[in-house]
Amino acid sequence: MSVPFDLRLEDVFSGMELSEVVFGPVERADIVRYAGAAGDFNPIHIDDAYAQGAGAPTAFAMGMLPAGYLAHAVSDWFGGPQHLRRFRVRFLTRVWPGDEIVCWGRVDEIEGRLVKVRFEADRRGPGPRELELPEREPALSGDADVEPA
Repeated sequence: MSVPFDLRLEDVFSGMELSEVVFGPVERADIVRYAGAAGDFNPIHIDDAYAQGAGAPTAFAMGMLPAGYLAHAVSDWFGGPQHLRRFRVRFLTRVWPGDEIVCWGRVDEIEGRLVKVRFEADRRGPGPRELELPEREPALSGDADVEPA
C-alpha cells in the first residue's frame, strides 16, 4: 500500500515527477470484493468459464478496480482525496489476476492553485500464458486537477 505524501503548492513545479506507487498483486479475491462493493457482477470478471466463452483466457479485473488504485495514488501524492478536484482515466488494456498496478505521474502545469497532473497505471506481471504479454504495459492513462494545501 502507499503512504500519503503532503506535497504543498509551494513544493510543486511543472515537470515534477511523482514517485512510483505499486499496488498488488491483484488477487481474484480483490476482484470479487470489488464486484461486491461496486455491484458489478458481470461474470466475465469472476467466472473463468464465462470469460473463456467470451474469448478471454481467464476472468480479469473490471477497469474501475485499477482506476481506483490510480485514484488512490494520485490522492496520496497530494496528501489525501480532499485535494482532488477532477479525475479522468482512459482504459488501455486488461489487468489480470497476479498483475501489479504500477502508478506514476508528472505535474504538467500549475494554474493558480490548481495543479494539472498526467499519470499512468501499468499492469506488471506475466498475465495469462496464452496471451504472451509484455511484462509491463500501460493499463490506464489519465489526468487530474489537484488543489494542494
